[in-house]
Amino acid sequence: MWPEKVYEVLPYAYVTAGIGVMVSVESVLAFAAGALMAGAGAVVWVLRSDNRRSDIKNAREKYGGVLPFWLYELLPFSYFMLAVMLFTGSDNVYFYPFAMILLVIGVQLWLLRSSYRKHQRPVPVKVKPLRSRA
Repeated sequence: MWPEKVYEVLPYAYVTAGIGVMVSVESVLAFAAGALMAGAGAVVWVLRSDNRRSDIKNAREKYGGVLPFWLYELLPFSYFMLAVMLFTGSDNVYFYPFAMILLVIGVQLWLLRSSYRKHQRPVPVKVKPLRSRA
């Protein structure tokens, strides 16, 4: 079994290594391999995050939007990937502001999702009667 510190860092390492390969290597196959590695890290992060959620599943479905679960969960990582593709694959400098906007939106969504996953189910409190009827 992996030590907990290594186990918790693995999805972030996958995404970082994948994006590093996408940015540093000029080959199309290396770019695709980096995208697959970053996508694998994103899927591992989503699976762990969904498994650790403490809210009620019916409440998630009640407030759900129009996007399917996987598309919704992978949206921040999709923004990252599209931003990296615009930065590395385009020679047009007019795409860079759009790539930066996509990068900021991806980080913001990822941070919001991370903060939403830290809530706990409230503990019910037993209420004592004011007076006992005897």
